Amino acid sequence: MSQRKLQQDIDKLLKKVKEGLETFDEVYEKFESSDPTNSSYREKLESDLKREIKKLQKQREQIKTWLSKEDVKDKSNVLLENRRFIENDMERFKTIEKLMKAKQFSNEALTNPDSIIDPRDLKKREIFIFIQDCIQELQKQLETYENDDNYEGIARHEFHINNLQNILKLLTRNQIDTNTIDEFKDDIKYYVENNDDPDFVEYDTIYEDMGCEIQFANDLNLENTNDINTSTLSSANDYITSTTPVKPNNNPSTTTSTPSAATATATLRKQDRSSPKKLKKSTLIASPSKQQDEDLSKATASATTTTTTPAATTTLFPATSTAVPTNMNDIKTEDKDIHEHQHVQQPSELSFPKDITSQINDIISADIEQNQAFRNPLFNEELKYWLNTKKTLMQPYKEMPQSMLSQLESSLLNCPDSLDADSPYLYRKPLSLPHPTSIFFPNEPIRFIYPFDLKLSNNATNNNTNTSSQKKVKNDIYSNTSLAKIFTKFDLDTLFFIFYHYQGTYEQFLSSRELNKNRNWQFNKVDRCWYYKEIEKLPPGMNKSEEESWRYFDYKKSWLARRCSPDFVYKKEDFEKL
Repeated sequence: MSQRKLQQDIDKLLKKVKEGLETFDEVYEKFESSDPTNSSYREKLESDLKREIKKLQKQREQIKTWLSKEDVKDKSNVLLENRRFIENDMERFKTIEKLMKAKQFSNEALTNPDSIIDPRDLKKREIFIFIQDCIQELQKQLETYENDDNYEGIARHEFHINNLQNILKLLTRNQIDTNTIDEFKDDIKYYVENNDDPDFVEYDTIYEDMGCEIQFANDLNLENTNDINTSTLSSANDYITSTTPVKPNNNPSTTTSTPSAATATATLRKQDRSSPKKLKKSTLIASPSKQQDEDLSKATASATTTTTTPAATTTLFPATSTAVPTNMNDIKTEDKDIHEHQHVQQPSELSFPKDITSQINDIISADIEQNQAFRNPLFNEELKYWLNTKKTLMQPYKEMPQSMLSQLESSLLNCPDSLDADSPYLYRKPLSLPHPTSIFFPNEPIRFIYPFDLKLSNNATNNNTNTSSQKKVKNDIYSNTSLAKIFTKFDLDTLFFIFYHYQGTYEQFLSSRELNKNRNWQFNKVDRCWYYKEIEKLPPGMNKSEEESWRYFDYKKSWLARRCSPDFVYKKEDFEKL
């Protein structure tokens, strides 16, 4: 009889454990999908999780008691499995509890910023860093291939680099799931690290299976897409501070300098001589040689029309020999057009600007007549200095001053080397990442406007004394603004900070007055904590229409407003009357 009753108790407990685990999972999913800025809702979900986990802990203790006996050998596996499920949920709750206790500007959050970041954002950042490292490694290998004229490896690496950059853009815009990238993470890493091995087996359809493959029609399109590299990597670096992606610009610039034009022509000639093999279906599609000759002639013609110096034109002109001309008349006509273009684009000699002292004097005299504030006797001493400074700034230099030349030389000598730039590695350090702040946190100090434009008439300036003028100057907005009115703009964190860290000051009195009068907080003289009473309306059909609950501000440990325990009793004599 006792064995049968024990089996019934085990079945009942397992049923309760199953229901408790399902309830915990539902609340946990709500917590994961909730807005991190909605702290009150997340605290309510945390209390629900705490209530469920306490029930599961009691059931876990009962399971441990049964497992210590020998009467439940036939159900020991089921009990062990349920115990493992409960312990997993306990670990998940510990993570949430630690996340909720960590305040944004507490010592724990400043020491380890990752502890208060959403786990989904952490995973997204890890994938960002992984893809960015892969792109940088492939670009290093690409430079080696270019030095060795390995055109097959160049085309293959450029295909992977452009697809990885496309993944970065999709990830920035939240158009691809992080779990999808995580599935193919090992395949991408295998290609980056082992593409030179003789036993390397390439995964041809990796990006096609991910649903984000990019194909290019010819090599020229690949050259245009190479301009996206810098903007895409910079947007990946700026993701954790700002999630706005950088839109790539595929249009070529309207004017080119001499070195860039020569480099473009040399690159085109190298591509025309080379005949890369067809790699695979998903890689680049080779274009016909006739189309390459036409594109080559167009690129060379556009490069010659945008250059401005004769040396650049004579350098670029022989490049047109790659496209076979029909007759010699075409070459003569083209040579004539180029020389006419040179004649039009010759730069004129620079000349120093003319002396405009008379114009400057007219402008200054007009300013003095229009602005009545200059007639104020308070400005008489500083007016001469102001006039000399304005003349110096408006008059252009005929030759640069020696002091400015020395400063330019010193700044040029002390200019840091480009190799010292370590901005891509700053985002690997957690403390250098931007810290998420509440939208209510003040980002700028309060600005006060001083009315310097004193509208005084000519008779008033002649009759009034300096004392009356000084009184008008002091009659500004800041003097008429009450500090108590300024304190109404502060949020609760700022008011609590002033109260606890500015003991015995007038500012502490103003913060306590604001908390009690306008924010309805009450100060407890016993534990020196601020308390706030919340009134929640209950749904119809309940015995009570309203339910009271209390919150207190924990300034000792978490610097956070937390709910009071159910056994809290309000005693009026313990609270300060402000």
